Amino acid sequence: MKKLSLYSLIFYSIIIAQSIKVEGVIVDIESQTPLYGVNIVSGDSGTTSDKLGQFQLFADIGDEIFFSIIGYEEIRTIIRPKMIISMRPIILKGDEVNVSANRAILGITPVSFSNLSDKEIDTRYSAEDVPMVLATEPGVWAYSESGNGTGYSYVSIRGFDQSRIAVLIDGVPLNDNESHQVYWVDHGDILSDAKNVQIQRGIGNSLYGSSAFGGSINLNTQISSENREIEIEMGSGEWNTRKYRARYRSGNDFGDNLSISFRTSQIKSDGYRDFHNSKQNGMFFGLEHRGTKFINQFRALIGYENTQLAWDGIYLDDINDRKKRRFGKKAYTDDFLQKIFSINTFGKLRENLFLRNVSYFVSGKGYYETEKSNQDFYSYNLDLNNQYTDAQEQSMLTDLLRRKWIVNNYFGIVPTLTWNNDQLRADLGTEIRFYSGDHFGEATNFTNPSLSSLNENGWYRYYQYLGQKNSVTSFAHLVWNPKDQPFTIMLDLQSQKHRWNLDQEKIGHAFGHNLNADWNFFNPRMGIVWEVGDSMNVFINWGKAQKEPADNQIIKADDVWSNPIMASAEVITDLEWGMDFILGNGHLRFNGYNIQYLNEQLKNIDVDQEGEYEYYSADSTNHFGFEWEGAFTLNSVWSFSLNGAQIMNYFSNGNSLPNIPQTLFNLFINYRPLESGLFFLHWRRVGHMYIDKENIEAGMIDPYSILNIGAKYQYKNIDITLKLNNALDKLYSTYGYSYEWNGYQAYYWPGATRNAFVSFSYLF
Repeated sequence: MKKLSLYSLIFYSIIIAQSIKVEGVIVDIESQTPLYGVNIVSGDSGTTSDKLGQFQLFADIGDEIFFSIIGYEEIRTIIRPKMIISMRPIILKGDEVNVSANRAILGITPVSFSNLSDKEIDTRYSAEDVPMVLATEPGVWAYSESGNGTGYSYVSIRGFDQSRIAVLIDGVPLNDNESHQVYWVDHGDILSDAKNVQIQRGIGNSLYGSSAFGGSINLNTQISSENREIEIEMGSGEWNTRKYRARYRSGNDFGDNLSISFRTSQIKSDGYRDFHNSKQNGMFFGLEHRGTKFINQFRALIGYENTQLAWDGIYLDDINDRKKRRFGKKAYTDDFLQKIFSINTFGKLRENLFLRNVSYFVSGKGYYETEKSNQDFYSYNLDLNNQYTDAQEQSMLTDLLRRKWIVNNYFGIVPTLTWNNDQLRADLGTEIRFYSGDHFGEATNFTNPSLSSLNENGWYRYYQYLGQKNSVTSFAHLVWNPKDQPFTIMLDLQSQKHRWNLDQEKIGHAFGHNLNADWNFFNPRMGIVWEVGDSMNVFINWGKAQKEPADNQIIKADDVWSNPIMASAEVITDLEWGMDFILGNGHLRFNGYNIQYLNEQLKNIDVDQEGEYEYYSADSTNHFGFEWEGAFTLNSVWSFSLNGAQIMNYFSNGNSLPNIPQTLFNLFINYRPLESGLFFLHWRRVGHMYIDKENIEAGMIDPYSILNIGAKYQYKNIDITLKLNNALDKLYSTYGYSYEWNGYQAYYWPGATRNAFVSFSYLF
């Protein structure tokens, strides 16, 4: 009996010894951000992950452990003492009606892309414009005219400027219908509403329209929240940079099916450079209703900006002079108000059939003004009584204050039907868009005595024209994953029809042009993703895209004596390939591309027009390179990510295209020693670039490296964030231009020196 008891004790001890403490962290496989509220079960033990994605429980070695949360694939694996779990979002599920064909999905969509989660945005964003945050991703580069990221900022992907990048906020296109440009300054603090941002490189999805040449940026804003949020934030930094924000999210204040979000904010800064002060006021309102079959969302985004810009650069010799590099002479003031209203609908019509629709209305009004000296009568149609010859008018001069106005509106509707089963998904839809833009120039404060009557009458209108553009886009997006096969095939077809009209009034010397143009395009794209085991997939895709010229590539209609020069449509053919590796504690991605570009329109700065550009055709250009990125979570304390790009864009003669860095590199390190504290580091390397098409060495911008560090700390309901930008105080330039005037002249836009920004937020 004693022997039996002894054996029982030994056996019991062995069983007890196999029960161990299991610790780990759970992250999203794509963004590597922690997942909160994951259900974890092993045998009779269970728990959930905390806000940092951390968990712990006691379980037996050798047993299975289960991880599950809505929206992610369930994971089953064997117990280990230390575990790092990467969960993959659920895709192609019928009930996920808000999954749109315009967003790439790992392992399904054969394109190169990157995602920024709300947590990543919260860490990297303080008060700068959107491009400066996006520049942390592979192949993305940005610069600002102010030097410190406030006011006018610009972004490029693989060297394609933002007029060739499709930008959408909740499915609403932000690219200007005439210039194709994106004016980020109109909506300061929009990133504070962001739920996520996806950047696609290469030809964009068929839904994105003609601007999706070099890539696309898709920003989604958040309305609903688990709990009520009332938050006030204040921030301060160098050069009188200030930020104020108040936000309310209702949680369950109005029941389980209704959510409201409201945000108002202001960002002000003097800018790093002289005469680059800016003021940005923004407001966001969102209303979401979740019915039994449909989800309806209404959003209103209103932004106002007043920005002063010194369009000219500084001499090369002044880059290393801490005082002179900040120099700028007063050029012009930009003032603009834009309102965006949209309704997003997601619904299930019947089994396997879903409807998505975006309806939007965008309205804008504003001007930029500048003081001009020694302006001739001819250019401003100032011969009111038609009493002078052209030669006389060109010799008669006056100082004046000039404004160039635009009042524009556009609205559209984008209905999409989605059908899917276990093997096939089909998205069929269209976008119908109508645009109207009223342009006019006004002048006042004339110093020539003969124009005194014009001063008495206020503003004198010297040009006016109306631009109109109607567009119809039809698209089909097909994704086929044969049952029990390791590959997925994508087919993307787009048909575009654009009708453009410009009606120029005949004022004085203006010719009174009436111009019309039609463009009809068919843009195909196809690709395949092949799964190689459980941890790797490879993809390849080919596509062709065409783009109509911008209005200022056809005629400079604000110039009273300009003649139209019809630019040809731009055409690209894009071949891409890549591979994704899914690792136990992170992921790796590699991709390459080869783009053939016909009729590429490039720009030269026009120093006589305050930073405006004249365009020229580069005929045939070649764009090729590769990108890579990786993200890893070592444990609950340490995580890091890194990415890089090699960009090789050439003219047919072998010269590099100007103002495109040839190498980019980013390194992020996050250190979280406490649940309430985080330290982060960002190191960025930007390679050299030429500023002219001749690649003159004297005008080359040298490579530079920037180190940004920061910390976040939470104490009860107070969040404190500190960022130190350019911690090593490097002197560098970000952009340049040149022209021939008494020899070769090169000018540069400097980046800000070391500067700090601290913000405090309180959650009621």
